[in-house]
Amino acid sequence: MEWSKKWRIIYGIGISFALLIIFTCVSLIIFYRAPTCSDNKQNGSETGVDCGGGCATFCASQVKEPEVVWAKAFPLTPGRYSVAAYVENSNSGAGIKNARYTVRVSDASGKVLLNRDGVRDEIAPSSVFLLFEGNFDFATKPNKVEVEWNKDDINRWEKASKAESVLATKNETLSNPDTKPRFDATLLNTDLVDDVGRVLLGAVIYDSTRNPIAVSSTYVDSAPRGSEQNIFFTWPSRFTTRDKGGICVSPVDTMLVFDRSGSMAQALATAKKAADSYVDASQPADKIGLVSFADTASYPIDKGLSTDHNSVKTAVGNISIQKDSLQYTNLGDALKQALSELSSARVEKNAKHVIVALTDGISNRPLDPKNSKNENYGNEYAATEAQAVRDAKIEIYVVGLGSGVNKTFLRDKIATNSSHYFSAGTAADLKGIYKKISESVCKDESFITEIIITPKAIFTN
Repeated sequence: MEWSKKWRIIYGIGISFALLIIFTCVSLIIFYRAPTCSDNKQNGSETGVDCGGGCATFCASQVKEPEVVWAKAFPLTPGRYSVAAYVENSNSGAGIKNARYTVRVSDASGKVLLNRDGVRDEIAPSSVFLLFEGNFDFATKPNKVEVEWNKDDINRWEKASKAESVLATKNETLSNPDTKPRFDATLLNTDLVDDVGRVLLGAVIYDSTRNPIAVSSTYVDSAPRGSEQNIFFTWPSRFTTRDKGGICVSPVDTMLVFDRSGSMAQALATAKKAADSYVDASQPADKIGLVSFADTASYPIDKGLSTDHNSVKTAVGNISIQKDSLQYTNLGDALKQALSELSSARVEKNAKHVIVALTDGISNRPLDPKNSKNENYGNEYAATEAQAVRDAKIEIYVVGLGSGVNKTFLRDKIATNSSHYFSAGTAADLKGIYKKISESVCKDESFITEIIITPKAIFTN
């Protein structure tokens, strides 16, 4: 092949290749469409169709619905309730605008009392908030509250961050919990540069076991920079139905000390019912035990400390007086056994520890091993054991039944103090006395309060 012909071939190939590149580029310019997050295709860095990767919207598999920590109906006045739910969004980088939900309230029979749709303006990442649905009249007592999130919204979660909070509260004070409760606080904007717009606030009141017992909600139109302003929440009715008022600090560990000597025969049935009333007045978390006594205390004891209150009442019902025996009174031995139980592994260390002792006679046992004529030895022994109980920081309440007791001795040497001693003229007085003791044992609660400042979200779009 001639040299010139070879060059013509090479030149032609080069021209063709250049034209192919030009054609390809022009075609790409005319026909190519870059992947977007709205083209109904999974392309680019997307992990689903128009979601995940570089898209602002998450795929449904990447997020979780907000978790309802608790949802309850709270009584306001007879037949009237507020409905609220404490909600947590555990998604660390995801939020949602206009989150739709349904609140459903039903009674114990399953009858739906309320079916209400709502919309949350926004939910910030890694946040907690309060859903509050105001006041409703229900014909029957609400038993169950459910919150259901709109299933379609799982596809609308977006990349977001939680705005840094510049708001805080101080001087939180709960007053009048036994009449018309009021919760006051001061709202601060710690930002010295910018104002904060409308702020939604929620308040939750808990009992000592952190069970929510009341909620409320309010808002402020704005929080000017560097400002402080008073906020408050109110309720129309007290937080408890107890006669004395207040809610018990739980738990309380109680050992019932019960006289089963022969002289108790006529009063036994009534005394058992009175002891049962003390058990019934206790809180579910309270532990109660039982030791009965005559010549000696029961061993093993009648019932160890337990939150199974029915079993305690069964043990009380099983107390009996031994027949064909005088059955003396050994209060000291019973106090010793009660102290032992209140020092056992069954004790709740953070509880208040008390002994409630019932006796109708003089402590005349045990006998003095060194001097059988020492008729005061039983009292001395009981006083020594009572002092050991007091040294262990355990309170002793004493009920002296009838006229056969040494009131001065029981009040001054056995009971923690004079206010812890009660005289019962007859067995019929016992129920009222046990009720007073249960209210005395039960301290008024220092309520736990929480103010929830609804967080703001910052969305990428």
